[in-house]
Amino acid sequence: MGASGLRLFTIVAVLLFTLQGCLSAVVNDEPESTDSGEELGSFTYPDPSEYTCFDHDGWERCYQTYIPSTVNASSNVPIILELHGWAMSAPDTRAHSEIMTLADEVGAIVVHPEGILIDNTTLPFGGNEESWNAGYCCGDARDLEIDDVGYLLEVIEQTSSNYPVDTDRIYLSGWSNGCMMAQRMALVASEVIAAVACTSGYLSYHEPSNYQPIPILEIHGFLDENTPYTNTITWGIVDENRRNLESMQSGAVENMYDWAEYNGCEGALPDRNEPGTLYSIQGFTDCANGAEVALITVHAGGHNLYANDLCSPDVVWNCFGNQGLYDPQTLMWD
Repeated sequence: MGASGLRLFTIVAVLLFTLQGCLSAVVNDEPESTDSGEELGSFTYPDPSEYTCFDHDGWERCYQTYIPSTVNASSNVPIILELHGWAMSAPDTRAHSEIMTLADEVGAIVVHPEGILIDNTTLPFGGNEESWNAGYCCGDARDLEIDDVGYLLEVIEQTSSNYPVDTDRIYLSGWSNGCMMAQRMALVASEVIAAVACTSGYLSYHEPSNYQPIPILEIHGFLDENTPYTNTITWGIVDENRRNLESMQSGAVENMYDWAEYNGCEGALPDRNEPGTLYSIQGFTDCANGAEVALITVHAGGHNLYANDLCSPDVVWNCFGNQGLYDPQTLMWD
């Protein structure tokens, strides 16, 4: 896999699988190439550009599914749910992260769910754009208290029922609002989710739950202009955070400590500290259930940690990519 064809997000998924010790999926030694819609064994390959839709809690909810040609009815493969950021869509995210390249290499099924979108809304910031109800963020999904947890659990159930899925290897990832939603899912559905790895977002939901420790990895840019690395007190887009003591105590490092507490990690300070020129890694390794917690800090990284620019000029924050400054291959395997 060439470095030019990768995105920093791929690091997340690979490191996540490394933490779990199960990067390799069970696939055929000589995979049989298939076209979209071709039947093989007991399932039909979906067209990755088409949506599967169903009614959930009075809303039509949809998702896209990609299955590598190496997967057949006798396989037993992981699922990766990749959640888009605010104002993005499933196709946007797939094109931006190019996660399907990773899926082809490890034989994983990738699912891209869609957040909620309400046209002509009069709700506060975040209306008229797709969003997830991740807790205190974001948009219509938050303000209308959309049941995104139940929706995503149903997506997992449908995918597991229709395809040869290893239900012990169900992973969540995402960017920004999607990263927040992935972490909320980790907290409230740890009996289903094996691990979470995501970029540019914190856990924004801290309600009591029957949480069972699972590995958590977050990558955050030190210069993130939208979800600040230090704390959310600077979030101009969410006014109430300016008066919220909890938001003043948040941030990428605090998020790592929150997960270390949830995971029952030993020690007051991280026992993993790996400095670097472009990025550093810190985290806790002595945790309940072997559920490590890690934070990768990209020193010159902004909100968008992928290689290419993402946002158009009319978006409220800039989303310049890393322009190839660092090699995702090196970050993956160092």
